Amino acid sequence: MTPFARWLTAAALLILAGIAVPYGLMSGPPHGLGILWFWTGFGAAVIALILWGVRGWGR
Repeated sequence: MTPFARWLTAAALLILAGIAVPYGLMSGPPHGLGILWFWTGFGAAVIALILWGVRGWGR
């Protein structure tokens, strides 16, 4: 698997998690700080994915 294919797979899984977790697993009764921690972790994962994707641009 090429590095781009790995990155694209990670992006697809992250997008899927961004839909499935808050609208599937966390739907229903209030989850308190669980929602805050999910979106904080999701944001950090998006930043990490962007940094992973652009790390070789300066070469």
